[in-house]
Amino acid sequence: MTAIAHRFCQGGVGNRAFPAATLSGHTTTCLPSCHWMVTILDNLEAAAQSLSVSAGRGVGPADSPWGDRTMKKKALKRPARARAKTLARTGDPLLAPIKGADQRTVGGVRIDIVRAGNGRIKRLVYPPGFRWSSHMKPLVGTTLCMHAHVGLLARGHIRGEYADGCVFEFVAPRAVVVEPGHDAWVVGDQGAVLIQFDAEDETARHFGLPEEHRHLHA
Repeated sequence: MTAIAHRFCQGGVGNRAFPAATLSGHTTTCLPSCHWMVTILDNLEAAAQSLSVSAGRGVGPADSPWGDRTMKKKALKRPARARAKTLARTGDPLLAPIKGADQRTVGGVRIDIVRAGNGRIKRLVYPPGFRWSSHMKPLVGTTLCMHAHVGLLARGHIRGEYADGCVFEFVAPRAVVVEPGHDAWVVGDQGAVLIQFDAEDETARHFGLPEEHRHLHA
C-alpha cells in the first residue's frame, strides 16, 4: 500500500523522503498534505494483513478491527400474543381458565361451574389453610357443611370430620365421596383442587347418599 503512495509523492515530510511522481510527463514535488495519504494507506495495509492472518483461525469480536459490532445480532422481540401463548402452555393446566365456565370466589375458594345435562361439573380450588368452619360457616349459616361431595381430588390433601366423630381423609389423586353434615380442611402448605360432580341440592339423592351422615354401629 505504501508503494502506491510513493508513486504520487517526492521530497520529505518530517523525517521521511518519497520518490518523485510523474503525472503527464511532469515531475511534482512532495507536499505536506501527502503525509495523510501515506498514513491512511499504511493503516489499511496493516488491517488487511491482520484479517488475512485471522482468516485461517476465525475472527472473533476481539480480533475484528471493527470491534464486536460486526459479531452481534440484535435479538428479535416476539410479539406480545406469542409470549402470551407460550406462557399459557407453560402454566399450570389444572388451574387454567375453563372456557364457558361460570367463575366465582366464595370464602376464599375459587369455583368454576359448567353445566352438564341436568347436573354440573365444578372445579373447586381450596387455598392452603382453608377450613370450612372458619371460612364458609359464617357465610352459609349452618353448623356443618350440608352438601354432598362426589368427585376427584386432583391435587392436595384434605381431612374432615362428621358430627358423630367419624373422620375422613383424602390425598390426591383420589376419588372422593363425602356425605352431608361435615367439617373439612386443607392439610399442609399446598392448596387442594377438587373436580366435583353435583346436582345442586339434589346431589345426595342423585348419587344415592343419605341426606346427612349417620354412623352405623355394629
